Amino acid sequence: MSPTLTTHDTRFDDPDPATIAKILAGLDGDRHVLATLGDSDLTYLQASGGVKSGLSLEFQDGSLDQHYRSSVAHLPLDLVTEVFLRYARGDQSWREAVEWVHVPYVPQRVPWHSTWLGYIVILAVVVLLIWLWRGW
Repeated sequence: MSPTLTTHDTRFDDPDPATIAKILAGLDGDRHVLATLGDSDLTYLQASGGVKSGLSLEFQDGSLDQHYRSSVAHLPLDLVTEVFLRYARGDQSWREAVEWVHVPYVPQRVPWHSTWLGYIVILAVVVLLIWLWRGW
């Protein structure tokens, strides 16, 4: 499967090296802060930040528990471009170009009062209180 390069407002299917380099060079840290190159929603390489301040990299490898970020937060444009080009070619050496730190997946915990059952219980308590108040 060929990768797709996306930003906030553009999409390129099977981008060539020049397009990848141009998009990454256009990350300004203001309006354009994110570029993602991926095969699916769960498998991608992502650059964020700005060229002047440095870019950070993240990648996910098929599941939320396989999410990693670069250990250095401000990487130079040429290194990030090279990693993206290797990823686009399917060259697995892109993984060794940067030191990666695992980002553990922490499932979102929903409090009881934010569930439908919680709403029904709260509504029942309010109705009961109104009924008792009016009944006295």
